[in-house]
Amino acid sequence: MTAFVGTRAAAAAASLLALAALGACALEPDENTSVQAVQFQDVVVPSGLRIREAKHQSWSREEAGFRHGRFEYYGQNDVAGAADYVRQRMPQHNWSKVSDGAAENGDLKIRFERDIYRADYTFSRSEGATTMVVDYTTDYSRRETNRQ
Repeated sequence: MTAFVGTRAAAAAASLLALAALGACALEPDENTSVQAVQFQDVVVPSGLRIREAKHQSWSREEAGFRHGRFEYYGQNDVAGAADYVRQRMPQHNWSKVSDGAAENGDLKIRFERDIYRADYTFSRSEGATTMVVDYTTDYSRRETNRQ
């Protein structure tokens, strides 16, 4: 009887391992799989720009005050107009601009901070389209500074 129970337990364990392996394979994303990017409500996006979600261009995660995300948008807007819109609207969401200027590669970069959050906007123009990337992060090192 003991050998039978041991054999059944081993078979059950092997079945569980096989199912887990199959499940892991099914969850493995391919390059055409899209990842849901829930845009944070305080991310400002000029009208006319659309989010890119396929191939993991945009993603987000929010959990217990922790926020990280990367949102990539594209459209026919001109860079200056899109950047001006963001500059005007971010303060309405209590963001403070901390830097604004051109990067070495010619992209326009604007950084905003609010409490422990940071939003880095990058604007570029290529092949007749404007791309806006928003890198949104939580900077816990600033938590103690803000409490003092």
